[in-house]
Amino acid sequence: MKQKRNDSRRGAFTLIELLVVIAIIAILAGMLLPALGKAKSKAKGIQCINNLKQVGLAMIMYSDENEGSIPRGNGYPWFFVYMPYMPEGGTDDDFRNVRIYKCASYPNRKPKERQIITYVINAWKFSSPTDMVGTEQIGPSKITAFQNPSDSIHIGDNEDGAWRPIVSGYQDAVTNLNDVWAPSHLPYNERNGRLSGERRIAAKRHSDGANFVYLDGHAGYLRAQSIVTDLFREQRDPNPQARARN
Repeated sequence: MKQKRNDSRRGAFTLIELLVVIAIIAILAGMLLPALGKAKSKAKGIQCINNLKQVGLAMIMYSDENEGSIPRGNGYPWFFVYMPYMPEGGTDDDFRNVRIYKCASYPNRKPKERQIITYVINAWKFSSPTDMVGTEQIGPSKITAFQNPSDSIHIGDNEDGAWRPIVSGYQDAVTNLNDVWAPSHLPYNERNGRLSGERRIAAKRHSDGANFVYLDGHAGYLRAQSIVTDLFREQRDPNPQARARN
């Protein structure tokens, strides 16, 4: 009987052994969780890119049917214009199920109100290639007006600051903050490099930047500090270095 008791004790874990095992598990979890978080963030970024590619496809189809025109400002919101081309079948009266208009990384700051429009459109109009201020364009324009469509932004990630209204359905679509048309709407000031307090483009939606769809239909990522005025203008300054010196 005594021998059996000794064998039973040898097969059990001591408190110290259990604590060591728990500590090892905690260390491994601490090593794996950041990697899992990065993988999840990357997956959301890829989903956002796919959303914008769908918007780019809608832009091309709409342009083909409307003599090369595309929506630019808030005369009639861009998300209404592209609604008939969305695979999820939204309408002007109810587009709450159109998930393509919502970036997966957009933070849910108001749980009772579901934000469903998380992108802003390029509505920037410049008087000349050297104009650095510009103004808002309300109506449509033609893709052919842009000198470099493959390097010109059409729509991208919006910022989620306090200024951002919740768009949860067609009744909220009258909001006029779904476009970009001023230097302060960029993530960073081009002159001093400071973060803009009035930015409409996300500074850190995906890592240190945001996703965009361009006027040729392709979508991609840009670091926030590389998002500059020239990416929104129709005609580019042929000598931007001279302009910068001035």
